Amino acid sequence: MKCAKVAEDLSLLLDDMLGSEQSARISRHIEECERCREEWIRLVDLRSKLKSLGRVPAPEYLRHLVQLRIRDAAKLTARAEVRRALEIGWSRLRTIEGVWYLTRLAGTAATFVFFLAISAAVTPAYFSMQAAGTERGGLSPEGRYQLVVGVLKNLGMRPVEAQKIPFSKSEPKINELYLLSFGENASRTSADDSFSVVTVIDRTGSAKIRNILEYPADSSLLADFNQMLMTARCRPASENGRAVESHLVMNFSKIAVYE
Repeated sequence: MKCAKVAEDLSLLLDDMLGSEQSARISRHIEECERCREEWIRLVDLRSKLKSLGRVPAPEYLRHLVQLRIRDAAKLTARAEVRRALEIGWSRLRTIEGVWYLTRLAGTAATFVFFLAISAAVTPAYFSMQAAGTERGGLSPEGRYQLVVGVLKNLGMRPVEAQKIPFSKSEPKINELYLLSFGENASRTSADDSFSVVTVIDRTGSAKIRNILEYPADSSLLADFNQMLMTARCRPASENGRAVESHLVMNFSKIAVYE
């Protein structure tokens, strides 16, 4: 053992506060080390001299000071209780205020999430342009019926006819306005041209070209059509009231008219 470690434990050894094994190791080291043995002897002599000294009597005024301190502590007790009660009340008030703001914040967040879920669940209603244009100044009976059915579906309700008749499969559609815009912006070359493509429409209504059945002579037609298809929103096919991925074959012919 090192002498520095033994010197730190000499006082504990003298007070008999070490374990038997550690006490035995320190005792062996003291017997072997002259320096530590001298330190041990000095510590034992100091302890014996301190024990031989008489007790110093307490001063006469000490009792009077203790009594004054006890009397002052009794006076301060009531003031401390009032202060403690005020601190507890203020702490409870701050806690209630924090809970109030927390509930308001949670309600605002829940409302925001609820409206996001509602807006994501509601799907737009698609109508046929031919059926809607048969009557001027409003929708046709078929268009109005489709509007009512679409609103009921968005609200999670089923019309009476749909409750009696099982859902049938519906084909995917693309709004005719996209096709009209594509035809108006097509290449103005005088040559006739045509092309056919197979498009895939996913459940969200996004469409893309899956395969080209017939390539056009003017490659710009296919590029313009692909650009139009990337920005268009289609109505996906549905089975049993659920949107499914489907394919749509489109054939386009450009005919040059001479005056």
